[in-house]
Amino acid sequence: MAIISSPSITYKTDLSFFALPSPSIITWQRQTWKKTSSKKIVSAVSSQKNKRNPSATGSTKIPMTATEKILASAAEKREVTPGENVWTNVDVLMINDITCPGITGIFKKEFGNTAKVWDREKIVVIPDHYIFTNDERAHRNVDIARDFCVEQDIKYFYDIQDRSNFRANPDYKGVCHVALAQEGHCRPGEVLFGTDSHTTSAGAFGQFATGVGNTDAAFVLGTGKILLKASEKISSFCVIYEKYLDLVGEG
Repeated sequence: MAIISSPSITYKTDLSFFALPSPSIITWQRQTWKKTSSKKIVSAVSSQKNKRNPSATGSTKIPMTATEKILASAAEKREVTPGENVWTNVDVLMINDITCPGITGIFKKEFGNTAKVWDREKIVVIPDHYIFTNDERAHRNVDIARDFCVEQDIKYFYDIQDRSNFRANPDYKGVCHVALAQEGHCRPGEVLFGTDSHTTSAGAFGQFATGVGNTDAAFVLGTGKILLKASEKISSFCVIYEKYLDLVGEG
């Protein structure tokens, strides 16, 4: 849109180039209209529109599922394929009171009694199974977990008691899977393992999460890594159910 000005009137036009006489000047003479026109030529060019450059696509995109993308990132690889074994860096390891004695025992046996965990801020210990009982043997599991967290200076130990040496998280948080989310340990794009089969519920937060056994958890404690096999793509409930039946049959 171009704007043309004259001494009397301003015109707007969409033409890219044009020539027009200046606006008429109307005067009153003896009760009749007298029209005079200027011979001045005015030209204008419409403003140039911005050209939209095509979006850059960057590197070649590789089709992968969300799980494959997360595992590829955690394994520091460009891609992973179904059935591939990859060493994966772990972002969070959750341990509960049921498994803590066994895990810490394996950890000390394989890495040494004075060994330190790979990252004290990436380990979350939550007692939540053996707390509603008067059985002293069950309470012993919580005591072992507490002693290990003090020894290793674990930052995120959600004790059932209010102890001043756990200033970061002094209050008991309840069920481990709820506490993981409420306390901010579930983050999109990360890899989380827990010594409980319901750990997969953390996948609702856009991360890869699954349960592991005591031996795997002890290895993660010492190295921060785990060997995973990228699973095959499952696209329907019927296939999932068939896979479940196969696993039950194999068991």
